[in-house]
Amino acid sequence: MPRAVRFFALAPLLFVVATTSQAQVDPDLYAGLQWREIGPWRGGRSTAVTGVVGRPKEFYAGFTGGGIWKSVDEGENWLNVSDKFLRKSGSVGCIDVSLSNPDIVVAGMGENAPRGNITHGDGVWRSEDAGATWKNIGLQDTQTIGRVRIHPTDPNTIYVAAMGHIYGPHPDRGVYKTTDAGKTWKKILFANDRTGAVDICLEPKNPNVVYATTWEIWRTPFFLNSGGPECRLWKSTNGGDTWTDLSRAPGLPQSGLLGKICIDVSPVDPKQVWATVEHADKGGLYRSNDAGATWTLASGSSAIQQRPWYFYRVIADTKDKETVYVLNVMIHKSTNGGKQFSSLVAGHVDNHDLWIDPSDNKRIISANDGGAAVSIDAGRAWSKQDFPTAQFYHVSADNALLYRLLGCQQDNSSVRISTRVFGGLIDEDAWTSSAGGESGYMVADPLNPDVVFGANYGGYLERQNHALNISRDISAWPEQLTGQGVESIRHRFQWTFPIVFSPHDPRTMYVGSQHVLRSTDYGGSWHSISPDLTTNDKSKQVASGGPITRDNTGVEVYCTVFTIAESPLKRGMIWAGSDDGLVHVTNNAGGSWTNVTPKQMPKNGLCSMVEASPHRVETAFLAVDNHENDDLRPYIFITTDGGKSWSNQTTGIPSDTYVRVVREDPVVVGMLYAGTESGVYVSFNGGANWQSLQTNLPVVPIHDLIIKADDLCAATHGRSFWILDNLVSLRQMIGRKKDQVSLFAPKPANPINFGLGRVVPATTAGRNPQGAMVIDAYFPAAPKSCKLEVVDAAGEVVNTSEPRPTAGFNRWSVTPRYRGVTLTGVRMWGGGPSSIKAPPGNYTVRLTTDEKTLTVPIRWNRDPRFDSTDADLMEQFRFSRQISNRAAEGFLALTSLRRDRDRINRLAKTEEQKAAAKPALDALKAVEDILDQVNAENSQDFLNHPVKLINKLSSLVGVVQSGWYAPTKPSYEVFAMLDADLARVLADYKTASEKLVRPLLVELTK
Repeated sequence: MPRAVRFFALAPLLFVVATTSQAQVDPDLYAGLQWREIGPWRGGRSTAVTGVVGRPKEFYAGFTGGGIWKSVDEGENWLNVSDKFLRKSGSVGCIDVSLSNPDIVVAGMGENAPRGNITHGDGVWRSEDAGATWKNIGLQDTQTIGRVRIHPTDPNTIYVAAMGHIYGPHPDRGVYKTTDAGKTWKKILFANDRTGAVDICLEPKNPNVVYATTWEIWRTPFFLNSGGPECRLWKSTNGGDTWTDLSRAPGLPQSGLLGKICIDVSPVDPKQVWATVEHADKGGLYRSNDAGATWTLASGSSAIQQRPWYFYRVIADTKDKETVYVLNVMIHKSTNGGKQFSSLVAGHVDNHDLWIDPSDNKRIISANDGGAAVSIDAGRAWSKQDFPTAQFYHVSADNALLYRLLGCQQDNSSVRISTRVFGGLIDEDAWTSSAGGESGYMVADPLNPDVVFGANYGGYLERQNHALNISRDISAWPEQLTGQGVESIRHRFQWTFPIVFSPHDPRTMYVGSQHVLRSTDYGGSWHSISPDLTTNDKSKQVASGGPITRDNTGVEVYCTVFTIAESPLKRGMIWAGSDDGLVHVTNNAGGSWTNVTPKQMPKNGLCSMVEASPHRVETAFLAVDNHENDDLRPYIFITTDGGKSWSNQTTGIPSDTYVRVVREDPVVVGMLYAGTESGVYVSFNGGANWQSLQTNLPVVPIHDLIIKADDLCAATHGRSFWILDNLVSLRQMIGRKKDQVSLFAPKPANPINFGLGRVVPATTAGRNPQGAMVIDAYFPAAPKSCKLEVVDAAGEVVNTSEPRPTAGFNRWSVTPRYRGVTLTGVRMWGGGPSSIKAPPGNYTVRLTTDEKTLTVPIRWNRDPRFDSTDADLMEQFRFSRQISNRAAEGFLALTSLRRDRDRINRLAKTEEQKAAAKPALDALKAVEDILDQVNAENSQDFLNHPVKLINKLSSLVGVVQSGWYAPTKPSYEVFAMLDADLARVLADYKTASEKLVRPLLVELTK
């Protein structure tokens, strides 16, 4: 007999994990625990695209955080081709395909449009099999690459324009070249440690002629710089061995600082060169007809010069030398050498890259803030942009029964999306825009999930009622501030300022400027409950953008309260962290504040997220993100004494992986989750040690995490929303051994089951979670046999299945149903179910594998969508079984009489015997005609031949089983009638059997 081992379910109490290094878990135990992507499938920012010459349906796109994608059907469908290979960054800055070998693809990492939420990269990646596999070929510390170019005839020769570190000086920038496919690199153009290279192009027919541009681009948390003395245009005629500075060639601006310059050579006429030049007075599109020796201003239109640091690429048409494209908010196209422009929209505004097929100039692909879009008619029509690459700053969940996730998507609107839907896939019908805009927080009213509060930059705050389709601006300081410097702003609201509801009063909400502001009337009025909780450094409160172009969007608003959290255990205990390195706490709802900044706080470190422990009043967790000071190290500060002391606990997180958020598990004390620039980590011992929780989650920035209904929900910045469903087994990992079979205690379950939906690699919709009873088990090796049973409190087996587990973590879904009557051979119209729903109660899950049996208890609850009681459902079950059992009695009688009839017909061979058998056969026929409709050969025959007793009983089971309700009074009345009918016919059958059938059979067998 198999050895039985019993585990006990999690009690509704708190668990305390060990706080030593011993409380770690072998990652193999949970490697099979899979994240679920829910969407939305609405593209985020792309800055890198290319097509493939000679393969007209193939295209590649690189995303800012979302990795590398490929289409083989002209952009109709896209697949990510980099997820299995990228380890540190999914941020793509540029991409190129070899003209001489279209299987060779090279990508430069780190987005080249350096906005405030820029994600750095890790060098250059190369594929030699059309994107099937990838390997890193160096330049890992360049962080940001503006352009990569493959030599047209030698794919081992590659040029890279490296912009370098955006947030600090660094030597790894400039133009690099390899002639051995990345085994070695040579820096062939370098200005200084503040100036990188942004663009590079090769003359198609003479690739020794190389043009490159250098750019002084850098950011601080409070300022954007684009321009400087080393911003220049360069040319080489010997493959980059030596360079000539063309920056002040005749026709170009002769004085004043230059900013971003981009360059392209006409494939039609190599002497014709185009350049976009950022300059205070004479910026615009320049044209040279003598290979860069002299220039003329083709267009100084402001339309093509908006935010030059962000857009401003130039692309020469591949067939017409007078046609040129300049990228900006729109795609600007000129067919007369830049004299006039028309505008194209490739599905979304804000354009960053464009590729034109050298062999067919109607075949193009655009990279913009909505993703990538393909056109095969020179921009008249574009492919859709259904990419799951949205960038979210934060995530929250509403309190709907089937909760939704909410977040603001960069470069788009806010999103409210279902986390599960009935009947398949979470497609575009499952999400909608909501309150707020592209930046910041978005939260639902705790009491009414249809009321949503959403933010946007400039301090904008909106309240929207989805049920009534109405909204209201409830900004705490509704002054229009676009373009205005921070120095004159009364309330400094950051790009992503916090919005937090009190866990003690659902009508109280907080937002952060340099103060903590409170409203108790849903935003109708606001009151400051704190002094300025920042350094209030006036030198950092300046207009952003320069020295050429201002850029005051709200990203660089500085000295602000960036994160707020009220303790769920102590009303009025509020934590506040600033973006310039200060932490304060109040214990009296803002009456007084104490500076509790950690002594180890890096100077001006961004307090990204503070988490008040749900278990211990004096415990809080602080994630500090210091990458905007060119420091990628992780900081997780933990206090257990109300902020008097802090410890930085990041063991296990790589030293170049900064942290944005830490959350504590609401069930297990000291079990922590961290969202970092490259993924998710978990600590099973209060932060003493961290380990990856990535499993199948792509390498992507994690800007926020929440735990909702035992699910871990992630706001990624480049791959939309993901959920790690059902954390109950992960919470039980401590002490488990990977060489032993484990059956994990499941969470209480209910009958809601959504259907997983089809699994299609190129789908444009999210998938549902498993529902009903979710059973998790771990196997060190796949067992030879496996049986999974659900047993009720009386010991009756409710369900039995034989899953085929694999080695590692396995998850199954079981809906417990008792076996009903099987009516084989009965002609049915609208028959009832062959199984009966299990009522609420305590059950046992029993797993038998090879020579071991494991059991765990599970609670089966009623469906929360129904207003029935447990007693109602017990009666539903009892009555359903009663009816089903009576139908079974009728079926057994029917089966028996048909067996008797067949035996009589087989034995009655003579005419005399047949005549003697007729009374018995007539009696059996009379019973059969009451039990079953023998004249119905097809389904529609019932319209002419009415249903009979067994069919009626079975149908009544279906009526009683519909929904989760107590039986209706008419159900009892109908059953009483049918039960009486069955009693009579069974009595008739008994009489016929005793008086006619049995004596006849005795005579026939003599």
